[in-house]
Amino acid sequence: MVIFVLLVSVCAEAQQSAQYSQYTFNNFGFNPAFAGTVKCVDFRAGYRMQWVGFEGAPRTTFASLQMALKKKKYRTSGKQAVGIYLEQDEVHMTTRTFMKLAYTYHTKVSPKYTMGLGVFAGIQQYTTNDFGGENSADPVLAAAAGSQLHYPDIMPGILFYSNKTYWSFSINQLFFKNLKSGVDQTQVNQYYFGGGNKSLHGNWTVFKSFLLKWNVMGPPAIDLNLAWVFRQSFTMGLGYRLGEAANAQVKFNLGAVKIGYAFDFPLNKIYGNYGHEIMVGFNKCGNGGAGSGGGMKPHVCPAYN
Repeated sequence: MVIFVLLVSVCAEAQQSAQYSQYTFNNFGFNPAFAGTVKCVDFRAGYRMQWVGFEGAPRTTFASLQMALKKKKYRTSGKQAVGIYLEQDEVHMTTRTFMKLAYTYHTKVSPKYTMGLGVFAGIQQYTTNDFGGENSADPVLAAAAGSQLHYPDIMPGILFYSNKTYWSFSINQLFFKNLKSGVDQTQVNQYYFGGGNKSLHGNWTVFKSFLLKWNVMGPPAIDLNLAWVFRQSFTMGLGYRLGEAANAQVKFNLGAVKIGYAFDFPLNKIYGNYGHEIMVGFNKCGNGGAGSGGGMKPHVCPAYN
């Protein structure tokens, strides 16, 4: 258990943010500018189990709701959107809970591309718990147990997209500070850069994407995904997290309901065991996004579908 705690501490210090294999299912969580890229009210939720088999291994839960506001003339006045994002990330004796409100403005920048500018503003709660009472023997960990810290959280983001391609950049934890919870910990800025492209091949759509996560305290983490979408109703995909894990993904589009599942296979000894991830979504937009065909309007983003 001591070795596991040390590994978790190193990973938490370097990464400091939740990760998802199905990141395109939850792009809104990585960049507020994705609010409004779905044509109607959209709800999403997910749960990720990492390092299955280890006691105190990471567990992450999220839920989001976003919608475009009623617009007059899109080509001249742009489009506005709002949303809310909730997330809880548990790693051994620490729990971080986020609540963020989003506002986004979309405007055409060329006949092909639209730009979205968004910002999350909310609050984080950082809690340290006595994991099974095992920390009572350590005076530092015992002093930290039960502590709760609340502090603001600001996250701006920008998005450029057409009906086939998107480019995304955001900065998480723009408001950061030292965490005085009995041990020396520091929140730092997290930088997210992502992109994707879709191409149509008869009844199939091939969707290629990546997500780069980086901060000054550790090496960058890069996710690469390749998905095949059949008639916008079934998706199968493969993913690779550089130097860490490979994953397989499936997603079913059942009309208003979408269900996705990913299985992670570790490629190094630190990960040690498998991971499972399930996500669900609900909206009544109908088809739109990657693989919707020639009738897709230019402001529909292929990344969030």
